[in-house]
Amino acid sequence: MYQKFQLKKAQEPDGAIIGYHWPRENPSHTVCIVHGIGEYAGRYDRVATRMNEAGFAVLSMDLRGHGKSFGKRGHCAPRQEVRADLDELIACARKRYPQAPVILYGHSMGGNLVLDYRKGGALNFVPAAFIVSAPWVELVRAIPAPLYAAVKLLSRIDPHFAIPSGVSASDLGHRNSVGDYEKDPLVHKKITALCAVEGFDIGAKLAKGALPDNGGAAGKPMLLMHGTGDKVCSINGSKKIAAVEDCEYVEWPGLYHEIHNGGADSTGDEVIEKMIRWIGELSV
Repeated sequence: MYQKFQLKKAQEPDGAIIGYHWPRENPSHTVCIVHGIGEYAGRYDRVATRMNEAGFAVLSMDLRGHGKSFGKRGHCAPRQEVRADLDELIACARKRYPQAPVILYGHSMGGNLVLDYRKGGALNFVPAAFIVSAPWVELVRAIPAPLYAAVKLLSRIDPHFAIPSGVSASDLGHRNSVGDYEKDPLVHKKITALCAVEGFDIGAKLAKGALPDNGGAAGKPMLLMHGTGDKVCSINGSKKIAAVEDCEYVEWPGLYHEIHNGGADSTGDEVIEKMIRWIGELSV
């Protein structure tokens, strides 16, 4: 079971980034989880608990605009401030478990964030490896160009303006793994204009191999995974990343967007076990 703590004090009155800790004595690795749009770190309890059992400590946080953290719902922006939040998470992992290699693992929007951080994060030299799951690079339902132009304009006029994210529980994974997503009070279906534009623009650069790289994570292993049954983030985006990045790329037949939560005939246990094996086989 996780413990909550204040990871970072925000500038807003009473505002904070809330951290989650699944402690482990003398862990072999520390996994830092970065969640997706509209959800929160507590939804990874099943994944983190299994990683705990495998000998890993786990840390995460509710991204700004999500869960118990501060900010308008869906406003995980501006990107430079979100990168600074990831700095705090990684620094926390290194402080709590100085002997354990850090693994940075992101899903969906969190995958976009981790891919971005791997290229330009201030502490991107710290993680020993990266895991990216169903990243937001391209969407299955592409945004029409005129609509995207309008959202981009709106992001300059009113960056906090919220629009529907379009995420549905039925598209995420096996019903027994996803849980009561629709009734969870910490789940929302919003994304702000600036968060959307930054995600799309960074995703497009990642797909072309055009995002500036500070070299801090050069040579670090990356596991990239995507389910063929994903109805949210297009698997084509991951294929493009795999074509321009040195990584191990795994496709999971039939699994939905949250591959760790499976699909129609899977609870996603095989994905969690794959991550555990992959981390355990790292030579760091």
